[in-house]
Amino acid sequence: MTIVGAYLGAHVWRDWNLEEARAEFSRFQRYGVNTIFSEADHYRRDIIQIAHDIGLRFMGGLTCFKNDAVLSRSPELRPVGRDGQLRPRMNWYVGITPTHQPYAQSRLEVLSNMTRAYELDGIWLDFIRWPLHWEQELRADTPVPLEASFDDHSLERFSRYSAIDIPAGTTKLKADWILRAHRREWIDFKCHVITDFVAQAKTIVKTSMPDKPFGLDIVPARSSQRERLLGQRLPALSAHADCFSPMLYHHVLGFSPAWMTEVLDELAAETAKPLLPFVQVDAFSQNDDAYSAREWDEVLRMTLSHARTVGLIAFTGEMLHVRGRGRSFEEQLGR
Repeated sequence: MTIVGAYLGAHVWRDWNLEEARAEFSRFQRYGVNTIFSEADHYRRDIIQIAHDIGLRFMGGLTCFKNDAVLSRSPELRPVGRDGQLRPRMNWYVGITPTHQPYAQSRLEVLSNMTRAYELDGIWLDFIRWPLHWEQELRADTPVPLEASFDDHSLERFSRYSAIDIPAGTTKLKADWILRAHRREWIDFKCHVITDFVAQAKTIVKTSMPDKPFGLDIVPARSSQRERLLGQRLPALSAHADCFSPMLYHHVLGFSPAWMTEVLDELAAETAKPLLPFVQVDAFSQNDDAYSAREWDEVLRMTLSHARTVGLIAFTGEMLHVRGRGRSFEEQLGR
């Protein structure tokens, strides 16, 4: 079955009354949507039930390594750059270093509670990566992305994992030495940290939600860049994930829709698992130029026609309600 998804942030449905929920879900269904995707620590059982009553599936999501509220209380989770300074905030994003095991365990506990408490139809992990504001740092017109995190905790774990003694000195000296003398081991370590967390999450989902899909949100970087900056190594992650969802936000990155096919082709060469991409419905903010209806049609056509995709997820779903996006969505699906 082709998955036609619409992503709705929790702020969209959190305050709906039941009539609003039924009307909104029915509206998405008329566009051709058959699956709602969302992301929250807590859900509303009545909202999920209404989705099920009218024939929609409801997928839950876990935010892994991003949490501004926790950062304000636990600054030791703040990523550290190669220069030894705290990674700067970029717009809405800071990120959390994924090596801090108490925090990682707390997210796994949230996932465990989520899978037992709600009748979700699957789980997707988001921000399952080392820190990078990729929507900004992977733009074609952006300088070299910042590497992180070289905090004391991550360096200690790297030393234990790789059996490499890091020389004394400033954080910058340590980071420069690692990237010069042991870059391969550093990349392997970063990938290990992410893969290990995913493996633990998969065990939780498989135990509480047998036969339900378990997906990962994937940054649309090139393979070597994805491993080096983010720790996302698809061949290793394929042992645990049922599906990969590359976030193909071409417009925010400044690329044409043809770039989406290039990314999908490369991912297909790295994994045999199904690809269920997120596609950008329209400009994400009023400061961005909206793109044309013709380009939106091209985005849909290229995504749905790719040999390895099993559908798509409209991001964000509520954008389908404006500028005729939903009608075009319905027409393309009909074709």
